[in-house]
Amino acid sequence: MLPFIHRGSRAALKLGAGVLLSAALLGAACSDDGAEQAETSEQAQDAAQQAQTQAIDASQEAQQSAAESQTSQEGDTEEPAAPQEAAEQQEAPAEAQDEPADDPADDPDRDTLIEGERFASSISSGQSEQQFRFEATAGSWLRIEVDGKGGMDPITTLLGPDGVEIAVNDDQSNTNRDSLIIAQVAADGLQYIRVQPYAEANIGDFVIQVQVWNVGPDNDDAVIRVGDSVDGRLNLPDDVDVFDFEVEAGEQVFVLIDGDTGVDVYGQVFQPDGNLLQIDDDGGHGLDSEIYFTAGSTGTWRVEVWPAANKDGVRQLIGSYRLYVRAGLPTSAVTEAVASDLAGAALTFLQALRDEDTATVLALAGPEALTTWGWDDTSDIDRDLAKLTTIDLGGEILQSVAFGDVINSARGRVYFQFDETDWMRFELIQLAGHWLVDDWAHSVGPPS
Repeated sequence: MLPFIHRGSRAALKLGAGVLLSAALLGAACSDDGAEQAETSEQAQDAAQQAQTQAIDASQEAQQSAAESQTSQEGDTEEPAAPQEAAEQQEAPAEAQDEPADDPADDPDRDTLIEGERFASSISSGQSEQQFRFEATAGSWLRIEVDGKGGMDPITTLLGPDGVEIAVNDDQSNTNRDSLIIAQVAADGLQYIRVQPYAEANIGDFVIQVQVWNVGPDNDDAVIRVGDSVDGRLNLPDDVDVFDFEVEAGEQVFVLIDGDTGVDVYGQVFQPDGNLLQIDDDGGHGLDSEIYFTAGSTGTWRVEVWPAANKDGVRQLIGSYRLYVRAGLPTSAVTEAVASDLAGAALTFLQALRDEDTATVLALAGPEALTTWGWDDTSDIDRDLAKLTTIDLGGEILQSVAFGDVINSARGRVYFQFDETDWMRFELIQLAGHWLVDDWAHSVGPPS
């Protein structure tokens, strides 16, 4: 999970506070499902209160450590990054040289943005928008992210020097109401960025950041073998990577496309005759793609890796990934102790959703969940509560089934059964020795 830690001191602070709080919460979870449901809410509240002081201290220590690290790095000569490292650095938001990640620049008299700088602004009552300027050259690709705080729900528009609209975005993904634009500039000069609230009730504070997106060479297509893993990168919203491999008839094959945190990939597998066998978007951990099949014929099979689209059909969540092509099926049972830990964390998270306990939800949310939903603090979760409460969170849990991950031992999956055909799935990741919930889905079939 280095890509998450590399996102900067803000991510490190959230992780430090979240892990301490989640440790207390997980201590309140037990392996008996019925007993957990009765006790989780009260225990979680007590544990959360006891952990507040520790979480604040940990945040301050992490912030001081991040500042010291940044100071020591300023005097060092940077070596060229390896391709995979460069991709991870590029997809993580660049931070301002003189501003820590948790303290964005704030100047009401300035509307010109600096590349990589996080700039704080707001839209108050009676205002319809804020407009910013950014100098760019023709042909450059810009990555513009607007992070709404609390109830702020931004719509962002990029316009050229002539005022003609280049791109517009409302929601970054199907679940994240922040804005994200990756678009190419047509002409030299000042580009204009307009930020508007989705509705009058969605005004408030936000942080905007503009980066020049380094596309780099696209040479990911390759011929591989079953048993291999290979690194790739989706450079642009319309990028497609292709990998060929030989398979014998009757052979079982497991294909996993593991995107870095915040990268949304989907995969397609084609048979030797060119016909499509299967498509998968989020069948793996978080936003990852997972496909497994038994080959019906011998020959050259093909995997295509695409960036997934949001509800508007825009493919913005691009970046680095790793493709695994392995023999066999992906299911892996776990020990009773690990299964209990996985079920305890998932149950505590589910109960927090039911109780609208935003502090516990934030403490138990893994990096994929934080990124996908756009959560920085509990006020962001408050913004999304209306959406969350429309999701059916099930009834009495009849049983839980836990699985590990054959690729990454720090990942797990839990299924809760509510009735004969109704299941809920949780994807979890282990950080600092504790299980956090990275993704969840209801109305799924039984585990296979």
